[in-house]
Amino acid sequence: MRHIFIINPVSGRKNITERVRKEIEGVCARRGINPLIFISEYNGYERFISEKMCSLFTDEDIRFYCVGGSGTLVQTFSGMDDGKNRQIACYPAGITNDFLKCYEGGTRGFNNIEALLDGRKDELDYIKVMGHCKVLDFINIGSGNAMFDSDSLPDLALHSSHTITYGFAFAYDLLKTKGVDYEITVDGKDYSGRYAMILVLNGRVIGGRLEPYKAAKPDDGIMHVLLFHEASRFNHFSTFMRLYTGKEAGEKDHFMEIKGRRLILTRKDHKRIVLNCDGDGFAPSETTLDIRLIPAGVNFIVPQYSALIE
Repeated sequence: MRHIFIINPVSGRKNITERVRKEIEGVCARRGINPLIFISEYNGYERFISEKMCSLFTDEDIRFYCVGGSGTLVQTFSGMDDGKNRQIACYPAGITNDFLKCYEGGTRGFNNIEALLDGRKDELDYIKVMGHCKVLDFINIGSGNAMFDSDSLPDLALHSSHTITYGFAFAYDLLKTKGVDYEITVDGKDYSGRYAMILVLNGRVIGGRLEPYKAAKPDDGIMHVLLFHEASRFNHFSTFMRLYTGKEAGEKDHFMEIKGRRLILTRKDHKRIVLNCDGDGFAPSETTLDIRLIPAGVNFIVPQYSALIE
């Protein structure tokens, strides 16, 4: 098996590249493993490397280890082909690493190279957005995405630091709360209407601690689609605060939850749809998006003692 490590030096609050590299080299040397180690050089580098490695080692078993945050994970995974001989693991070094919070104890135990080398393979679902990306945790459309949409966010935020931009964007969205008219079908059934936000969930945690729908699990063969209706600024802010304090979205939050495997949506004004996919922004050129759940489609490596939250 090829063991390929991709380290993102700019994820998280400090650069842990040299420490992790030494840990990888030391552990692998003791086991007689010759790892390939790559240091991310630019946005999208992780995807480039995983695509390249899959094309070079077509018939070999490959295990990718993502050392970074949620963005590192989604970029690496999106570059992988769909071969059954592909595996992916996550060494959390980002600010949130939300997908790992589907497991008991959250990120605890995943930042151990020995435990990942000895890890078991969980066959988990994922969400595929046409040829653009493959998502393990969530997709957010609408409110909350201003930081990824230069057409809607004022220049002040775009010229600020990443942290300021994110905070400014979220506050800006809370105040704006403008709905958009969509044509939507889930498994062929029509749900078209005006919505402020659309959440597509495979995992249970987004944004570090928000849990919009705790029943969502990445091994249940179900894609959970939450459609939030346009509401007042007060109701919109109240919804955010309930989710922030660990409460699920409820009836007062003016949303409906739909279970399915295929979501097709189009903005009625035919403008592009900006996506937040596990914390990374995507803006496909197509005006109609086909979003599908792929059941048991990814071999996700976890420590032997880790278990999905029931």
